[in-house]
Amino acid sequence: MNNMIEEEKTERGTDEAFLQLMKVSGNSLLKLFGFTADKAEQYYFQAVVLKEKELKPDIEGFPMLASEEGRVFMEFQGYWDPYIYHRLMAEVFMACASEQYPGDVIACIIYTDKTYQNAALPLNEFVDMKNCHLGGCIREIVLTDYTEKELETVDPKLVVLAPFTLPNQIDKTTLLTKGREWSSSIKEVFPERLQKDALNVLGLLILNRFRQLSYEEVITMLKFDLMSTLAGKQIYDMGHQKGHDEAHEEGLRDAQEMLIGILMARFDVVPSEVIDKIRVIKQREVLKNLPIQALQCPDMTSFKKKLSL
Repeated sequence: MNNMIEEEKTERGTDEAFLQLMKVSGNSLLKLFGFTADKAEQYYFQAVVLKEKELKPDIEGFPMLASEEGRVFMEFQGYWDPYIYHRLMAEVFMACASEQYPGDVIACIIYTDKTYQNAALPLNEFVDMKNCHLGGCIREIVLTDYTEKELETVDPKLVVLAPFTLPNQIDKTTLLTKGREWSSSIKEVFPERLQKDALNVLGLLILNRFRQLSYEEVITMLKFDLMSTLAGKQIYDMGHQKGHDEAHEEGLRDAQEMLIGILMARFDVVPSEVIDKIRVIKQREVLKNLPIQALQCPDMTSFKKKLSL
């Protein structure tokens, strides 16, 4: 029996919205990281497309903000990923190598929720190498730490991020009212040529943050049809799969917790790394077979081997 466990690729519902956000309001994002208004305005949006085949990952390029003073790489983190630091630093190094850029860089992460920051594992350390550590070189913020007023004080254009200042289970009446206010603010603070793009970003982030809202309700709220954009169509298609996906995820969680319960009953103590490994298993067949292994293994060490990649 093959017990190899492969983690299912996470759906990144905010990626397209973030790319558009970088285009319409990237300078405003820099202000959240302490850049002065004058310095932030010197940066412009740019996508680094990798040229060397041996460096090319599974995406075409990296979004960044560039100026004569350096380059800023940003990651918009809207899902659970323990290796977000590793992935961001890999992007920075590959982009610099591909573009043969030797200058200063800044790496930043914008988390949409504190739980995503807490999930991040520290970068690896180089053993027996003095002064060779990468830890502490990434700037981070969490959007749920801000109020709407605080975002607007930094830059009024950050109103597009206002959905993350509200609890994700807020009642619909309040949410619909706030959505109309955000839409009006966008029309006030963005030039006319960017209003459509800004409304599109806001709509996509609302759909990502508030799962209880339907696509049609967001259209009514913003008076803007997201289906006119590719990203909107993708989010809409994801919404149609939501019911099926939620049922699938619930079944996986039940199977994971049952397996953990069996291990606790057998061995009393289950190491945290074993629990973490179980909770990222996405294959039903693997989860179906592991309880048998849990009952047959003589000790925890033997069971841990069954979880080895």
